[in-house]
Order: sequence, then structure tokens, then C-alpha cells
Amino acid sequence: MKYEYSFIKNLNWFIIGIVSIISFMGIANLYSLQYTSGENIYLSQMMWFVLGSVLFTAIVFIDYRIFSAIAVPMYVINVILLFLVLIIGKEVNFSKRWLDFGFFMFQPSETMKLTLAFVLAKYFANYQEKDLGFKDLIIPLLITSLPAVLTKIEPDLGSAIILFSELFIVIFIVKVRAYVWLTFLLIFLISIPVLSLYVFDDYHIKRFNAFLNPEAYAKTTAYQTIQATFAIGSGKIFGKGFTKGPISKGKFVPEQKTDFAFSVWAEEFGFVGSLFLVIMYLVLLIFLTKATYHCADHFGFYLSIMIIGYISSQIIINLLMVSGLFPVVGVPLPLFSYGGTNMLTTLSSIGIIMSIYVRRYFFAYPE
Repeated sequence: MKYEYSFIKNLNWFIIGIVSIISFMGIANLYSLQYTSGENIYLSQMMWFVLGSVLFTAIVFIDYRIFSAIAVPMYVINVILLFLVLIIGKEVNFSKRWLDFGFFMFQPSETMKLTLAFVLAKYFANYQEKDLGFKDLIIPLLITSLPAVLTKIEPDLGSAIILFSELFIVIFIVKVRAYVWLTFLLIFLISIPVLSLYVFDDYHIKRFNAFLNPEAYAKTTAYQTIQATFAIGSGKIFGKGFTKGPISKGKFVPEQKTDFAFSVWAEEFGFVGSLFLVIMYLVLLIFLTKATYHCADHFGFYLSIMIIGYISSQIIINLLMVSGLFPVVGVPLPLFSYGGTNMLTTLSSIGIIMSIYVRRYFFAYPE
């Protein structure tokens, strides 16, 4: 009883409160969309939030170091699932991203974000006594590239970008020799023509061109972004009112329950409501970052940094994407967009940081 009380006492209830506020704002946003879609998707999202909260609680009581022990098997399983998606995955909007289990559409690319963080944190935790050279980064580069390539083939370019962002975030944190960054920069510059010719297909190139010149693709590729920016702009200062957004209700914004959910919120609650949501995310990221100060070992520190990195990357890319300031790459807004796998993965990820936080007084680790 005393042990459990210590856990409850040491929880960061402010983080839990912010996560709950953002999640319920997202559920309210989906409730508003029921007038358009006729689906009670907000009930499904509420169910995923409840299940995710149970998972969050369970993870808090688990010693996070166990994820170092099972990192490799989890990675292998997740890669196999990504292969299965390409073979038997359910196709939606010309993309194979889901495994259909009947009662649940599972998206392995979402769980891969967390699984990759496990295995990269385990790898870099063993390299603390020396500055890393390029050859030391070959293995983590291969570990990241395999799921990123499989994810891009689906095609899910957004998730592939997030996976690579995790690697570069942790490389930025660890001790890396100066020439490594110059090498990466040169490789990137040289690979741009190769990427455009052999990696990015017509689908991605059209989206990039639509981002640069939306007027030329107003009725095709850029239609989604243009309608979303119209919805955001029409909200003005205080918005049209809850459930009263004409553009959202008119179904002019495709994917408005998932990747473009923010446009619905901005139209109905305006600049003030949008600013409040952005502040909630900013406060959440600040407190998650502060929680990493209490990491007692290198694995926990690197794992926390990558979790915060991929959550913040998704937030930034989604908000810029919906606002027309970034190409459309299919990245959901964590805790806010509709999606069971994303909700469960995000809450699990935050639960891991909380697991690290509550153990700040319980264990002593050797340096």
C-alpha cells in the first residue's frame, strides 16, 4: 500500500491534466463532426482514450528498463507487421497502412515510432565513453531505414519522416564527431536528385508542387489544403461557434476527422480557441521535457528525448500542414485527431515518461 501511495504521490498530475484536456478537446471536435458524417466517431475516440488511459496507468507501474530488454524482439515484430501491411493490408484512399482485425484497424507505422525509440535508446545507451564516428552510426541508420522505407512504400511519407526525425534528434544529443554532421549534410544535398527521381513517386511530387503553387492545383491536389485554410480563416477571432462551422459541416475539407481535424476546431473556435490548443501542446511539451531532467540512466534519457521528439514533430508538421505551410504528408495531430492506434501509442509513450519520472527517488543507477 505504501509503495502504491508513493507512485500516486510522485505522479506529475499536471501532465495528466493537460493530456486529458487536449484529448477531450479532440473528442468534442469529433462530436461536432457527427452532424456532418452521421457517425458517432466521438464515442469510438472516447473508448480509445479510456483504453489508452488504462494502458498509461499500467505502464507507469512497470519499470521502464524492461523496454530495453525487449526492444529488439518488439522491433522485429513491428517490422514483420509492416511487411504484412504491404501484403494483406487494407487499402484506404490509395494507401495500405492498416491491418484489419474486424473490430480494430491497427496501424503498425504508429507503433513503430515508439518501438524504434526503444531500440535506438538501447543502442546509444551503450556508447557513452567516446565520440561517435560515422561507422558507429551505420547500424542505427539501417535500423531506422528499414521501417522508414517500408512505411514510405505504403505510402506514408509522414511517418517515414517522423522515424528519421527520431534518429537525428538522438544523434544531436549524443557525442558525435564534428565531421559526421558535414557528412550527413553532403549526403543529403547529393541525394536530393536521387530522391526526386527514384524515391518520391508522382503522388508525393504532385503534393510538393501543390504546396509551392496551390492555385495551379486548386481543384485537385491542393484542394484539401485550400479548403482547410478557408475554414481556419473563416473562424476569425472567436469562431463560428460549436457545431456551427459551415465549411466543416459542408464536408468541404477531406479527412477532417483525422489529419485535418485542426481546421474544424479553428473554424468553430477561431484564433482564440486555436491559440489555446497550441498553448496546451506547448505546456505539455515543456513539462514532458522537464520530466526528462529526472532520468537516472542513459536509456531512460534517450528514450524520453525521442518520445518528446516524435510527438513534437507530429504536432509541428500537422499544424503547418493544415495551415498550408508544409506539404501534405499525412501526419495526425496527437491526442486530437481520430485514430485508435495513434491515441494508444501516444498515451503509452507519455506513460513511459511518467514511469521514468515516478522512479526518480526509487532507484540509484551507476554512472
